[in-house]
Amino acid sequence: MPLIAELGEDEAYPEPSAGYDFHERTVSRHLVHRTTVSEVFLTGWQATGPYDFLLGAQWPRAHGFYRLPGDVQHDPVLLAETIRQAGLLISHVGFGVPQGHQFAMDDLSYAVDLDGLAIDARPASLMLRVSCQDVRMRHRRLASLRVEVQAERDGRPLGHGSGQVSVIPPQAYRRLRGRDGLNPAPLRPGTPTTPALVGRENPSDVVLTPARQPGTWLLRADARHPVLFDHPVDHVPGMLVLEAARQAAQRLRHPEPVVPVEAISSFEHYIELDRPCLVRAWLEPAPDPRRVPVRVTLEQDGRTAAECRLVTEPLTPAAALLDAPALLDGPGFRDARGQGLQIAS
Repeated sequence: MPLIAELGEDEAYPEPSAGYDFHERTVSRHLVHRTTVSEVFLTGWQATGPYDFLLGAQWPRAHGFYRLPGDVQHDPVLLAETIRQAGLLISHVGFGVPQGHQFAMDDLSYAVDLDGLAIDARPASLMLRVSCQDVRMRHRRLASLRVEVQAERDGRPLGHGSGQVSVIPPQAYRRLRGRDGLNPAPLRPGTPTTPALVGRENPSDVVLTPARQPGTWLLRADARHPVLFDHPVDHVPGMLVLEAARQAAQRLRHPEPVVPVEAISSFEHYIELDRPCLVRAWLEPAPDPRRVPVRVTLEQDGRTAAECRLVTEPLTPAAALLDAPALLDGPGFRDARGQGLQIAS
């Protein structure tokens, strides 16, 4: 059972006290596995039931990495990172998982209301209502759980999402990885795809390297990146997988700037840093031409290690202030049926 005390049948968990400010300061960076304080988005928490929590979160007006062209709307991928942090925080403070345990995100999804992402004169202060589902204990310790998140901004629904978290004790993780603390040297990052093609300005933020086959790239994992590799890890982080999917989707829809308003991601195997990883992407049929699904797979050692399905919408015209030139980084792309896709030039 969680560390939160169980109440009697006639008792109820109290509502948050009037004096508690959910956005006064960030939670400890250690509770969300971040080294850099500015990368901590959660700002408060309170248990509202044995498996229910109310969390505060805050997004900066302009994040250094998670941002959209024009800086008029918040990047929806911020919600994915916020959900990831919520799963870690609740595992530690609600279920007593000690520091030093490893966590694996088995899947991660979100959906947002694009109209609720407008950037105004203040940071975006969110409230997250989190319900823990499928809680599994092993030897009275948390083994895994699913967090279901409803996000509100200024009292209005912003979006929702979920994530499945597995907890791995240190000794079990060493056996699982079989490396005795020794990590092979990562591959040297390849040449980045032209940043404008994938919705980026800085080449160091590009996570795709062009490949010969249309609609494919090599994953570009640069361990020096200050956000995607906030701290040393022995595998490709899940948020890098999601970023690769987002950039691949933008590449397919170039030159129109798009936003990933929905994402469903699953992670089947660790993606190793010392071996190539192939990223494949294709457009799926879209009844609504403004909401185009994109399927992305990441393959390593001949098997699918991760898969993402994004739903993309055009960036709000007021936010599309950076006109991306119509560039090509390879031959014409093809969809799932092998039909050629016309890329404007």
